[in-house]
Amino acid sequence: MSTEKNWFDPNTYIEMMKTTDMTKMFEGATVPGFDTEAVTEAQKKNVQAFVDANRVAAEGYQSLFKKQVEVMQSSITEMTDAMKDASTTPMSAETAEKRMEDAKAQFEKGVAVFTDLSDSARKANEDAFAIIRARFTEGVTEIREITEAAMKTAA
Repeated sequence: MSTEKNWFDPNTYIEMMKTTDMTKMFEGATVPGFDTEAVTEAQKKNVQAFVDANRVAAEGYQSLFKKQVEVMQSSITEMTDAMKDASTTPMSAETAEKRMEDAKAQFEKGVAVFTDLSDSARKANEDAFAIIRARFTEGVTEIREITEAAMKTAA
């Protein structure tokens, strides 16, 4: 079994935060005016933002998967019913017309379902990205404030 960490798994970073005192990374290093605690706290917020974004995306895709299963079950039931009807009803001009209308309705329903599923996937991605975007904006502000404070102290 490999003991190598999976760096693509957000839980790896959570575990690192729990088991490692990040403030000790900077213990020996002193830079006048540089707030190592603020940097450490910013990094914790960054990791938490990625964890939250992954959770939101996973929840969105889990919902999407449930919708796909429901659609598949419904489609199988409808197709089975249509096949029973086709096998028991003799072909005539009326039944041919009705079958064509049913086929058109099923096609339109399929397009609507596909559109709904696409919208659900898009929303899951947008919700996850919104968390990252908000943290990025907050992080830029934090970096600016840390830098300004360091420059004032150095001057």
